Amino acid sequence: MITKVPRSTPESFIPNSEDLGLDRQMPHEHHPTKSKLIEAATALLKKYKSGEISVDMVLAESNISKGSLYHHFESLDDLIEMALLARYAKWVDINVATMSHILVNAKSSKDIYSGLVEVTAQSQDRNLSKERFFRAETLAKANSSPRFAKKLQDLQQQLTDSLTDLIREAQEKNYYDKSNDPKAVAVFIQAYTLGKIVDDMSSSQVNQENYNSLINKIIKEVFIKQ
Repeated sequence: MITKVPRSTPESFIPNSEDLGLDRQMPHEHHPTKSKLIEAATALLKKYKSGEISVDMVLAESNISKGSLYHHFESLDDLIEMALLARYAKWVDINVATMSHILVNAKSSKDIYSGLVEVTAQSQDRNLSKERFFRAETLAKANSSPRFAKKLQDLQQQLTDSLTDLIREAQEKNYYDKSNDPKAVAVFIQAYTLGKIVDDMSSSQVNQENYNSLINKIIKEVFIKQ
């Protein structure tokens, strides 16, 4: 049987960011002041949309002077882009670590399926609608900023490549159906977790249990080695 990782729900299979060691600060390659400004902007992004954040809000959150802000960043938009990327990068880390955790602990295709059922339950939770909107906003911003698009593209490619490698490894262990292209599966997994945003905007939302059951049925019948 799989060793389950404790978190707020005792029987939960999927670890949270603290369990995975991903609840970390900005990387040390940044100047301490620059890191603090990015952390402040990232914290504000949890409460406000990127267009709602002002210089004064960042200065109040970071307790750093305006002169220092413009010493490290060309503009407020430059800082916001860095914060968006930092938050998106953490989301990438958690996704890859979660899927890796499932694969490392699995002893059979049944274990893989059990882990993915838990991923479905957690990723489709209505309480994560704000996170789905953040991802959509980040992707939309790339459409209007070629510089930001290139940086985000690198992060997104990292996620797709990492998931592809993990799925290929699962296929080699005979856990996943080898007839499916691993990259296509990696993209599908990302697409269905973000796609719930369509229902987040609906005035009459789908029954959550029915929706999750449909996803799990597809996973079991299409992806898992029978």
